[in-house]
Amino acid sequence: MTDTSSTLYPYQIQDEDQYRNNHYGHFASLSAAGNAFNMSSPVKDEKRLQPIVMTDQEVEEDQSQLLASPMDKSIIVRRIDVLEYLVNSLAGKDKLTKILKYTLDLLRLLISNSRAGITKWDPTVLLYYKKVLKNFSVRSVIRHPVTISKILLVAIFENFESKANFVSQQLSTYRYILRFGGTPFRIVKMLQKVQQTEFDRVKLQEIWFNESSLRDFLDLYYGICDEMVLLHKLKVWSHPGLFNWFSRHEVLSWQYDIVLSLKDNWMKLETIQKKIIELNIQSQVRSKALKLSANLQGSPGYTSPIRRQLLNDLNSGNGNELDIQQRIEQLKQERKITYLDLTRLTFDCLANCTDVFSIKTPPGTYAILSLCSGITGLTKLWINAKKELLKQSDS
Repeated sequence: MTDTSSTLYPYQIQDEDQYRNNHYGHFASLSAAGNAFNMSSPVKDEKRLQPIVMTDQEVEEDQSQLLASPMDKSIIVRRIDVLEYLVNSLAGKDKLTKILKYTLDLLRLLISNSRAGITKWDPTVLLYYKKVLKNFSVRSVIRHPVTISKILLVAIFENFESKANFVSQQLSTYRYILRFGGTPFRIVKMLQKVQQTEFDRVKLQEIWFNESSLRDFLDLYYGICDEMVLLHKLKVWSHPGLFNWFSRHEVLSWQYDIVLSLKDNWMKLETIQKKIIELNIQSQVRSKALKLSANLQGSPGYTSPIRRQLLNDLNSGNGNELDIQQRIEQLKQERKITYLDLTRLTFDCLANCTDVFSIKTPPGTYAILSLCSGITGLTKLWINAKKELLKQSDS
């Protein structure tokens, strides 16, 4: 007597553990055969239909063949090329200058603390500081080598602090110059909106009562204050009270812009997350459908009409599995950039809050937060620049 429990009936579905989670193996095995999708194949007897079981090695081989895109090229972008691309862009110059400025500020703070520690530990350094530097001789070095070494070290530290402070101020002015010049164009844009309104109540609400107009107003607000501060630094005008007013509102307008940008990026992140989830669900549904449809495959040279229709529906829908995976990867890259933006804006917000609310913080707090913001922003620009160079090399 034969064991009926091991007999496979027509269209019998096997356990899911016999199949891989990924359906590429089944799909690739059918597309690799020359007659697997032969539409003119005669319909065979249903009693001859048997489920197909593929080995793990066959699944992995076919999956690697499907995932290998014919457009894949080993394009290498050198770091020096990316750095050159950033140096030639305004955003890259701004971020590099920002990192350099606040790195100098932190070094200056560290050296200042070291100099203060030396003079506090040995008060004789201050007592003979000016005298030794004025009448420096080899004889004094031989007689008091330790004290003279400390005095020279303090002098070097003090000179570095002075130079670093000067360079830091110049770098700050340079960043102002990089941002300078956009206010006239923002004013023209706002005037064009005023002309489009035509004192119509409906157009007034449609044009002005939206986030885009709020963003334009904040850009104009910040631009005017920022450029007036620069003109004061360049001694184009001079008025202490008015300068303090512009400086205060420059900080406030920047804070408003940071908060709005945080909100926009948070909403963007939620949208990207939803799209990734939808595509993952779509991919899993396709995988499950193709896995189950593999049980409808008959003998070699025959494709079940149900499976054939299913394959046509899946391929004519939202692209094949490779397209879905590519879209998911693109969304993940966008999500990574959005995370970097949120991190950068958070550091900017924390640093700017110390000025907005006049918070007393330990020395170097503002410099550390601004340096972290600059590094995060440079990382985002680096990724985008590398992606742009890859596109140029590919074209």
